[in-house]
This record gives sequence, C-alpha cells and structure tokens, in this order.
Amino acid sequence: MKLFAIALLSALTLITSGVSSLASDGNLNFKTLSVPSSVKDPTEYKKTASTLLISCVDFRLRDETEKLMEQIGLLDFYDEVVMPGASLALVSEKHKHWAQTTKDIIGLLKDLHSIKQVILLDHKDCGAFEVAYGAKKIKNDEMCLHKSVMATATKKIQKSFPGLKVYALIMDVDGTVENVTDELTKSQCNKCNCTNCKCAK
Repeated sequence: MKLFAIALLSALTLITSGVSSLASDGNLNFKTLSVPSSVKDPTEYKKTASTLLISCVDFRLRDETEKLMEQIGLLDFYDEVVMPGASLALVSEKHKHWAQTTKDIIGLLKDLHSIKQVILLDHKDCGAFEVAYGAKKIKNDEMCLHKSVMATATKKIQKSFPGLKVYALIMDVDGTVENVTDELTKSQCNKCNCTNCKCAK
C-alpha cells in the first residue's frame, strides 16, 4: 500500500510538472497532432459565418471567450479578429493602421463568409487600454472608458458597413460578461455626465 501511494504521488508530480510546463512554454515538439473536432464531418460546414468577433489578445481569457461564444450559440459559426484592446484597435491614435487593417478584414469576411454582425468584446484590466490612456484614467472609470471607445468603434464600423449589426460586450477577468450595446446610444454618461460619453478624450 505504501509503495502504491509513493508511485501515485510520483505519477501526480510528473503530471503536474507536465501541465505546468505546457502552461508556460507549450509543447511544440511534435510532427503531427490530432485535435478533436466538434463535428463528425468537417465538410458539413457551410461557407458562411453569421458573426465576426473582435476580441483582445490577452492570454488570460482565451477559454472564457470560447465558452462565451458557445453559450450564446455561436461556437464554430464565427470568425475572429484578435487585436490589442479589441475595440481599441479601431480608434487607436498611436496605431492608426490597426483601424484600417480591422476594416479590411471585416470587408473581406463580409464577402467571404457573409457575416451579418460584429461583436466587440472588450475586457476589464486591459493592458492595452492602460498603455493608451494611462492607469489614472482607467482607475477613475474603467467601464465608462470602454463604453466610449466601443461607441466610437461601433460608429466607424457602421459607417463603413451600414448593413452590419454591432454588439458591445465587456468581460471581467472572472468571466462575467456585460452587454452594453444599448448603453452606447445614450446621450449622456451616467458616471461622468459627459455628453455622448467622451471620457476617452
């Protein structure tokens, strides 16, 4: 029994160390790897996707983002563009080429996959937002800042692609997601009382 316990402990230690290594550096020493498919026959996929998701590059929320898309019934039916700050990519003053790149991709996917809607998925504690606006502004009212940027990004998308519906979601680092789409059209921000919520400026 004692030998069994020692062997089990050793096995668990080995597994744990392997998972730790995988989480930090990945395991890329393979020639072929079989990834389980969510459908029996991949050829069943049509050449259309209803949605384009614009999300952030943050590594912490990869699983949560996929689970969100599954919960709202879009898993395997959406394209994704991953940019620092998500909606920030469309309004960044420092990286203005990001906006053109994102719009080019939207146009391509509209033609290629017939997308009908765009989801902007920002998240709290976003490093890209902090770099763009500073920690002080983030601390003062993070949600208001995201809504302001998302409102501007939404207008830019709708101006270039009038037929696309745009949704705005903000995810917390614990996975909680708030749908703020309807709030972007308000004439005044409840937090800072600024007209058209121009907190980001």
